[in-house]
Amino acid sequence: MKENTNYSKVEKIFNDNGGYITRKNIDEANIPSWFLSDFVRKNNLIKIAPGYYASDSYFADYYYVLQRRYPKYVFSDMTALYMHHLTDKIPTDIEVVAPQGYNPSRNKIDNLSIRRISSRDIYDLGITEIETIFGNKVRVYDEERTICDIIKFRDKYDSETFIKAIKFYVKKTNNQPKLFEYARKMKIEKKMFEVMEIVNND
Repeated sequence: MKENTNYSKVEKIFNDNGGYITRKNIDEANIPSWFLSDFVRKNNLIKIAPGYYASDSYFADYYYVLQRRYPKYVFSDMTALYMHHLTDKIPTDIEVVAPQGYNPSRNKIDNLSIRRISSRDIYDLGITEIETIFGNKVRVYDEERTICDIIKFRDKYDSETFIKAIKFYVKKTNNQPKLFEYARKMKIEKKMFEVMEIVNND
């Protein structure tokens, strides 16, 4: 009876999570670890990180699965623009930022572009959480940090994408005190002023 109760608890945790379960979930529920091993085996779950298991269908949320595997990746650049609805272009690659020296995977991941930052302050600047279309929270740079990044790396973007993103931001949010605070920390105040002056006078 006790075994059936524990197995039911494991199943409920899995379903409540939307298709994944962790060792931490099991420990917090005071369920013996062998129930997790048995549940993983019986349901053909896939190990996506230490102590973290999910069903095949769970992998549809690629953003969330990627970040669970590599928790220090922060979605950035075109990917962040897309997630914040600041571009109508669907990115061909997933772009992330990682701290210098963070190399969790020896194998190259297809369609993943990684930009590494040596300054911890700049890496941390503007990290926030938003929900994917599947309702899972992921870490992404906020709108102001994303605008600063596209201005800093202007040469990466075609003119239409660049100007549209700035205009979308100004129309949607336009928190210029925060924008210029970030620009100062990233040492791009002059570039920011020039861009915003053009957009505001357009």
